Amino acid sequence: MTSRGKNKLISNTGALFALQLANYALPLLVIPFLTRTLGISLYGVVAFGLAMVQIACIITDFGFNLSATRQIASHQDDKEYVRKIVGAVHLCKFFLLVSIGALFFLFLHLQDQKYGEYSHFFWLLLIPIAGQTFQPIWLFQGIERMGFITFYVVLARTSYLLLAMLWISTPEDYYWAAIANGVAQMLGAVLAVGLMVKLGYSPVFPGWKFTREIFSNSAEYFWSRAAVATYTTGGAFYLGIVSTPSNVAFYSAAEQLYKGAQAIFQPLSQALYPYMTKTKDFCLFFKILKVSILLSIFGLTTGLLIGKWFLVTLFGVGFSESYPILVIFMITYCMTIPSILFGYPFLGAVGDSRSANRSVIFAGGIQIILLALFFSLSWIDGLAVASSVMLVEIFVLIYRAVKVSSIVKALNNQEPSIRERHNN
Repeated sequence: MTSRGKNKLISNTGALFALQLANYALPLLVIPFLTRTLGISLYGVVAFGLAMVQIACIITDFGFNLSATRQIASHQDDKEYVRKIVGAVHLCKFFLLVSIGALFFLFLHLQDQKYGEYSHFFWLLLIPIAGQTFQPIWLFQGIERMGFITFYVVLARTSYLLLAMLWISTPEDYYWAAIANGVAQMLGAVLAVGLMVKLGYSPVFPGWKFTREIFSNSAEYFWSRAAVATYTTGGAFYLGIVSTPSNVAFYSAAEQLYKGAQAIFQPLSQALYPYMTKTKDFCLFFKILKVSILLSIFGLTTGLLIGKWFLVTLFGVGFSESYPILVIFMITYCMTIPSILFGYPFLGAVGDSRSANRSVIFAGGIQIILLALFFSLSWIDGLAVASSVMLVEIFVLIYRAVKVSSIVKALNNQEPSIRERHNN
């Protein structure tokens, strides 16, 4: 590996870390304000709505953050081909966004008795969904220029924080949370598209055949992301359907801290994926893995020691009930970090993305079975959902570790000259 390659990896990781900090830390600062201004129950409604936004964005993304990133990374030197990919992805996203509007209409019809009084809030959520849909993160990841979007993401997330605090002063203002988020995401989309055009990647019409190919190639990635959603963002959504807004609030508070901790490692995974695709630098990968595991254990210890105090200090006295949920999440955290690195940064990079995808697809099926079982036993609180998340994350880690072990064993059995070529 050249020093130039290392510097690029470090640069992209740093930019992605700043990006994740903006994506998670800044919105996280809004939550204590919302919990105290809206109260536990009404915050639960808002948290349920935000979970719907995240699920909708998984649908409109349709796995392009992985499939398009990989294709663009493999054709960085062919700008016209990349522009065709950009055009195809945007066409797909437009039609997916239309389908989301139809699903929202169906949801509000079926849940009218429970959430009918909040219907205007849920319709307003289409604004942040639209804004996030057309932010071409996958393009900048593919060309390894993430530093270019750090500024616009920080600006957009900061605007969400400021607008929410400006517009929400009483519980009756809860719907402004959707508007503030919408304005921030639309601002991010405008700035991102402008930057995309400035860099010379304006979309061109690729033809319907090419668009169908791009859509079809991403289907496997989508199902893996959809499966992941069943045990990540799907938890708050599930509780919003079968339980009370208060249970959603307690679960969401603990989950936000868990996701914030995960966000520390996501930039490394995102930067490592295209880098490993090109270099296959396994020596560096396993060094990073060891350090990441040690840091995750440190995070678990910290969470166990100060978690309850932190929840009460951050969200309010009523959120002490989130602590048992947080404990489960922090244990899960130690499983998730190596599992993430074993996924696309390793399996995807060596051409075994199918195993990475299948691991989470199987896990999604297990999660659905577990939630159905818990529902039949009337165990429908946040602790039950967090426990199911821990069980499926253990499964994903074991599945991926077995696949990685078999690949490493095969590489070790190769001729020394071949192994040396892989490691360099």
